[in-house]
Amino acid sequence: MRQLDATTTVVTLIATEADVAGWNSQGLPRDPVSSENGAIVTASTRWPLMIDPQLQGVAWVKARESGRLQVQRLGQTELIPGLRSAMAGGTTILIENIGEQIDAVLLPLLQRAILTKRDHQYIALGDDEVEYSPGFRLVLHTKLSNPHYPPELQAELTLVNFTVTPLGLEDQLLSLVIRKERPDLAARKAAVIHQANEFKVRIKQLEDDILVKLSTAEGDITEDRALIEGLESAKQQSLDASARLSEGKEISTSINKTAERYRMVAKRGATIFFLMNSLHCIHT
Repeated sequence: MRQLDATTTVVTLIATEADVAGWNSQGLPRDPVSSENGAIVTASTRWPLMIDPQLQGVAWVKARESGRLQVQRLGQTELIPGLRSAMAGGTTILIENIGEQIDAVLLPLLQRAILTKRDHQYIALGDDEVEYSPGFRLVLHTKLSNPHYPPELQAELTLVNFTVTPLGLEDQLLSLVIRKERPDLAARKAAVIHQANEFKVRIKQLEDDILVKLSTAEGDITEDRALIEGLESAKQQSLDASARLSEGKEISTSINKTAERYRMVAKRGATIFFLMNSLHCIHT
Protein backbone atom coordinates (compact mmCIF):
# COMPACT_ATOMS: atom_id res chain seq x y z
CA MET A 1 0.00 0.00 0.00
CA ARG A 2 1.23 3.46 -0.87
CA GLN A 3 2.41 5.55 2.09
CA LEU A 4 0.83 8.99 2.44
CA ASP A 5 2.76 12.04 3.59
CA ALA A 6 2.45 15.81 3.73
CA THR A 7 3.18 16.13 -0.01
CA THR A 8 0.39 13.76 -1.06
CA THR A 9 -2.38 15.37 -3.10
CA VAL A 10 -5.25 14.22 -5.27
CA VAL A 11 -3.03 14.65 -8.31
CA THR A 12 -0.07 12.65 -6.96
CA LEU A 13 -2.40 9.80 -6.00
CA ILE A 14 -4.03 9.58 -9.43
CA ALA A 15 -1.43 10.77 -11.92
CA THR A 16 2.29 11.33 -12.44
CA GLU A 17 4.09 14.58 -13.14
CA ALA A 18 4.54 13.35 -16.72
CA ASP A 19 0.74 13.00 -17.05
CA VAL A 20 0.22 16.56 -15.78
CA ALA A 21 2.92 17.91 -18.13
CA GLY A 22 1.17 16.16 -21.03
CA TRP A 23 -2.18 17.69 -20.06
CA ASN A 24 -0.56 21.13 -19.88
CA SER A 25 0.85 20.70 -23.38
CA GLN A 26 -2.69 19.86 -24.54
CA GLY A 27 -4.04 23.14 -23.14
CA LEU A 28 -4.97 22.36 -19.54
CA PRO A 29 -4.21 25.47 -17.41
CA ARG A 30 -1.08 25.21 -15.26
CA ASP A 31 -2.55 25.59 -11.80
CA PRO A 32 -3.20 23.03 -9.02
CA VAL A 33 -7.00 23.19 -9.27
CA SER A 34 -6.96 22.51 -13.01
CA SER A 35 -4.50 19.64 -12.50
CA GLU A 36 -6.83 18.11 -9.90
CA ASN A 37 -9.76 18.47 -12.28
CA GLY A 38 -7.77 16.88 -15.09
CA ALA A 39 -6.84 13.94 -12.87
CA ILE A 40 -10.47 13.42 -11.85
CA VAL A 41 -11.76 13.63 -15.45
CA THR A 42 -9.23 11.06 -16.69
CA ALA A 43 -9.51 8.65 -13.74
CA SER A 44 -13.20 8.75 -12.87
CA THR A 45 -15.18 5.58 -13.54
CA ARG A 46 -18.35 7.67 -13.95
CA TRP A 47 -18.91 10.03 -16.85
CA PRO A 48 -17.61 13.54 -16.06
CA LEU A 49 -19.90 16.57 -16.19
CA MET A 50 -17.70 19.63 -16.47
CA ILE A 51 -18.96 22.94 -15.06
CA ASP A 52 -16.88 25.20 -17.27
CA PRO A 53 -18.10 28.78 -17.91
CA GLN A 54 -14.68 29.93 -19.18
CA LEU A 55 -14.38 26.93 -21.60
CA GLN A 56 -10.87 26.05 -20.39
CA GLY A 57 -11.69 22.44 -19.57
CA VAL A 58 -13.66 21.75 -22.72
CA ALA A 59 -10.83 23.18 -24.86
CA TRP A 60 -8.44 20.76 -23.14
CA VAL A 61 -10.76 17.78 -23.76
CA LYS A 62 -11.06 18.70 -27.44
CA ALA A 63 -7.27 18.85 -27.79
CA ARG A 64 -6.69 15.68 -25.75
CA GLU A 65 -9.23 13.60 -27.65
CA SER A 66 -8.42 15.09 -31.05
CA GLY A 67 -8.88 12.54 -33.83
CA ARG A 68 -11.36 10.37 -31.91
CA LEU A 69 -13.86 12.97 -30.68
CA GLN A 70 -17.38 13.89 -31.74
CA VAL A 71 -18.89 17.13 -30.46
CA GLN A 72 -22.68 17.20 -30.14
CA ARG A 73 -25.40 19.18 -28.38
CA LEU A 74 -28.70 18.15 -26.86
CA GLY A 75 -31.55 18.59 -29.33
CA GLN A 76 -29.46 18.06 -32.44
CA THR A 77 -30.72 15.44 -34.87
CA GLU A 78 -27.18 14.04 -35.16
CA LEU A 79 -26.92 13.30 -31.42
CA ILE A 80 -28.41 9.79 -31.33
CA PRO A 81 -26.68 8.56 -34.52
CA GLY A 82 -23.43 10.04 -33.20
CA LEU A 83 -23.86 8.22 -29.88
CA ARG A 84 -24.53 4.95 -31.69
CA SER A 85 -21.37 5.19 -33.77
CA ALA A 86 -19.22 6.31 -30.82
CA MET A 87 -20.51 3.54 -28.54
CA ALA A 88 -19.94 0.87 -31.16
CA GLY A 89 -16.57 2.25 -32.26
CA GLY A 90 -15.15 2.90 -28.80
CA THR A 91 -14.51 6.61 -29.38
CA THR A 92 -15.28 9.73 -27.32
CA ILE A 93 -18.31 11.99 -27.59
CA LEU A 94 -18.62 15.42 -25.99
CA ILE A 95 -22.10 16.82 -25.37
CA GLU A 96 -21.52 20.52 -24.76
CA ASN A 97 -23.56 23.43 -23.46
CA ILE A 98 -26.16 21.32 -21.67
CA GLY A 99 -28.66 22.98 -19.34
CA GLU A 100 -30.10 21.72 -16.09
CA GLN A 101 -32.35 19.18 -17.81
CA ILE A 102 -31.04 16.09 -19.62
CA ASP A 103 -33.07 14.07 -22.11
CA ALA A 104 -34.49 10.92 -20.50
CA VAL A 105 -33.33 8.87 -23.49
CA LEU A 106 -29.76 9.28 -22.23
CA LEU A 107 -30.43 7.96 -18.71
CA PRO A 108 -29.52 4.29 -19.45
CA LEU A 109 -26.22 5.53 -20.89
CA LEU A 110 -25.53 7.82 -17.91
CA GLN A 111 -26.34 4.92 -15.57
CA ARG A 112 -24.17 2.51 -17.61
CA ALA A 113 -27.09 0.08 -17.66
CA ILE A 114 -25.14 -2.53 -19.62
CA LEU A 115 -26.86 -5.66 -20.93
CA THR A 116 -24.72 -8.69 -21.80
CA LYS A 117 -25.89 -10.97 -24.61
CA ARG A 118 -23.73 -13.66 -26.20
CA ASP A 119 -20.47 -12.13 -24.97
CA HIS A 120 -21.48 -8.71 -26.33
CA GLN A 121 -22.46 -5.67 -24.30
CA TYR A 122 -25.40 -3.42 -25.14
CA ILE A 123 -27.02 -0.27 -23.75
CA ALA A 124 -30.58 0.78 -24.50
CA LEU A 125 -30.74 4.02 -26.45
CA GLY A 126 -34.28 4.97 -27.24
CA ASP A 127 -36.06 1.98 -28.75
CA ASP A 128 -32.83 0.25 -29.75
CA GLU A 129 -30.14 -1.68 -27.96
CA VAL A 130 -26.77 -0.34 -29.14
CA GLU A 131 -23.59 -2.38 -28.90
CA TYR A 132 -21.28 -0.91 -26.28
CA SER A 133 -17.49 -0.87 -26.62
CA PRO A 134 -15.35 -0.60 -23.44
CA GLY A 135 -13.28 2.12 -25.12
CA PHE A 136 -16.26 4.48 -25.35
CA ARG A 137 -16.04 7.73 -23.38
CA LEU A 138 -18.79 10.28 -22.70
CA VAL A 139 -18.04 13.81 -21.51
CA LEU A 140 -20.76 16.30 -20.60
CA HIS A 141 -20.22 20.07 -20.42
CA THR A 142 -22.21 23.04 -19.19
CA LYS A 143 -21.44 26.76 -19.37
CA LEU A 144 -23.71 27.44 -16.39
CA SER A 145 -21.65 28.76 -13.48
CA ASN A 146 -23.98 27.50 -10.75
CA PRO A 147 -26.20 24.72 -12.15
CA HIS A 148 -28.65 22.73 -10.02
CA TYR A 149 -28.91 19.09 -11.00
CA PRO A 150 -31.22 16.62 -9.22
CA PRO A 151 -29.52 14.25 -6.76
CA GLU A 152 -30.29 11.17 -8.86
CA LEU A 153 -28.38 12.69 -11.76
CA GLN A 154 -25.45 13.79 -9.59
CA ALA A 155 -25.23 10.22 -8.27
CA GLU A 156 -24.66 8.90 -11.80
CA LEU A 157 -22.06 11.48 -12.88
CA THR A 158 -18.84 13.01 -11.61
CA LEU A 159 -19.29 16.79 -11.41
CA VAL A 160 -16.00 18.58 -12.04
CA ASN A 161 -15.90 22.33 -11.47
CA PHE A 162 -13.54 24.06 -13.91
CA THR A 163 -14.77 27.54 -12.94
CA VAL A 164 -11.72 29.74 -12.57
CA THR A 165 -10.93 30.91 -9.03
CA PRO A 166 -8.79 33.90 -8.00
CA LEU A 167 -5.98 31.65 -6.79
CA GLY A 168 -6.29 29.37 -9.80
CA LEU A 169 -6.14 32.28 -12.23
CA GLU A 170 -3.19 33.69 -10.31
CA ASP A 171 -1.28 30.42 -10.75
CA GLN A 172 -2.17 30.31 -14.44
CA LEU A 173 -0.95 33.87 -14.96
CA LEU A 174 2.23 33.13 -13.00
CA SER A 175 3.01 30.27 -15.37
CA LEU A 176 2.39 32.51 -18.39
CA VAL A 177 4.60 35.27 -16.95
CA ILE A 178 7.44 32.81 -16.27
CA ARG A 179 7.26 31.41 -19.80
CA LYS A 180 7.34 34.95 -21.18
CA GLU A 181 9.94 36.56 -18.90
CA ARG A 182 12.10 33.54 -18.01
CA PRO A 183 11.77 30.89 -20.71
CA ASP A 184 15.03 29.39 -19.44
CA LEU A 185 13.39 28.59 -16.10
CA ALA A 186 10.33 27.08 -17.77
CA ALA A 187 12.50 24.90 -20.01
CA ARG A 188 14.70 23.83 -17.11
CA LYS A 189 11.73 22.85 -14.96
CA ALA A 190 10.25 20.81 -17.81
CA ALA A 191 13.60 19.02 -18.24
CA VAL A 192 13.81 18.27 -14.49
CA ILE A 193 10.29 16.80 -14.48
CA HIS A 194 11.08 14.65 -17.53
CA GLN A 195 14.31 13.40 -15.97
CA ALA A 196 12.62 12.67 -12.63
CA ASN A 197 9.95 10.58 -14.34
CA GLU A 198 12.60 8.58 -16.20
CA PHE A 199 14.40 7.85 -12.93
CA LYS A 200 11.17 6.78 -11.22
CA VAL A 201 10.45 4.35 -14.04
CA ARG A 202 14.02 3.05 -13.87
CA ILE A 203 13.85 2.48 -10.11
CA LYS A 204 10.58 0.57 -10.51
CA GLN A 205 12.13 -1.59 -13.24
CA LEU A 206 15.15 -2.37 -11.07
CA GLU A 207 12.94 -3.31 -8.13
CA ASP A 208 10.92 -5.65 -10.36
CA ASP A 209 14.10 -7.20 -11.78
CA ILE A 210 15.40 -7.89 -8.26
CA LEU A 211 12.14 -9.60 -7.28
CA VAL A 212 12.15 -11.71 -10.44
CA LYS A 213 15.75 -12.82 -9.90
CA LEU A 214 15.07 -13.76 -6.28
CA SER A 215 11.86 -15.64 -7.10
CA THR A 216 13.48 -17.67 -9.91
CA ALA A 217 16.73 -18.43 -8.10
CA GLU A 218 17.40 -22.10 -7.41
CA GLY A 219 19.37 -23.67 -4.60
CA ASP A 220 21.40 -21.64 -2.11
CA ILE A 221 21.32 -18.05 -3.36
CA THR A 222 24.34 -17.17 -1.21
CA GLU A 223 26.47 -19.36 -3.48
CA ASP A 224 25.04 -18.00 -6.74
CA ARG A 225 27.77 -15.54 -7.67
CA ALA A 226 26.05 -14.28 -10.83
CA LEU A 227 22.86 -13.58 -8.88
CA ILE A 228 24.69 -11.73 -6.11
CA GLU A 229 26.63 -9.60 -8.60
CA GLY A 230 23.42 -8.81 -10.47
CA LEU A 231 21.68 -7.78 -7.26
CA GLU A 232 24.62 -5.60 -6.24
CA SER A 233 24.59 -3.90 -9.65
CA ALA A 234 20.84 -3.31 -9.48
CA LYS A 235 21.15 -1.93 -5.94
CA GLN A 236 23.90 0.50 -6.99
CA GLN A 237 21.89 1.69 -9.99
CA SER A 238 18.86 2.20 -7.78
CA LEU A 239 20.90 4.24 -5.28
CA ASP A 240 22.32 6.37 -8.10
CA ALA A 241 18.84 7.02 -9.51
CA SER A 242 17.52 7.92 -6.05
CA ALA A 243 20.39 10.38 -5.56
CA ARG A 244 19.63 12.01 -8.91
CA LEU A 245 15.96 12.24 -7.92
CA SER A 246 16.88 14.06 -4.72
CA GLU A 247 19.10 16.42 -6.69
CA GLY A 248 16.23 17.09 -9.12
CA LYS A 249 13.88 17.95 -6.24
CA GLU A 250 16.38 20.51 -4.93
CA ILE A 251 16.68 22.07 -8.39
CA SER A 252 12.87 22.17 -8.73
CA THR A 253 12.55 23.87 -5.33
CA SER A 254 15.11 26.48 -6.36
CA ILE A 255 13.25 27.11 -9.64
CA ASN A 256 9.94 27.55 -7.79
CA LYS A 257 11.52 30.07 -5.40
CA THR A 258 12.76 32.13 -8.33
CA ALA A 259 9.34 31.95 -10.01
CA GLU A 260 7.65 33.30 -6.88
CA ARG A 261 9.37 36.65 -7.49
CA TYR A 262 6.82 37.21 -10.26
CA ARG A 263 3.84 36.31 -8.05
CA MET A 264 2.76 39.94 -7.57
CA VAL A 265 2.39 40.43 -11.33
CA ALA A 266 0.11 37.41 -11.54
CA LYS A 267 -1.86 38.53 -8.47
CA ARG A 268 -2.53 41.95 -9.98
CA GLY A 269 -3.61 40.38 -13.27
CA ALA A 270 -6.08 38.09 -11.47
CA THR A 271 -7.43 41.01 -9.44
CA ILE A 272 -8.02 43.08 -12.59
CA PHE A 273 -9.85 40.16 -14.25
CA PHE A 274 -12.27 39.66 -11.38
CA LEU A 275 -12.82 43.41 -11.01
CA MET A 276 -13.73 43.65 -14.70
CA ASN A 277 -15.90 40.56 -14.37
CA SER A 278 -17.86 42.23 -11.57
CA LEU A 279 -18.52 45.55 -13.30
CA HIS A 280 -21.99 44.39 -14.35
CA CYS A 281 -22.98 44.57 -10.67
CA ILE A 282 -22.60 48.34 -10.66
CA HIS A 283 -25.91 50.16 -11.18
CA THR A 284 -25.96 53.58 -12.78
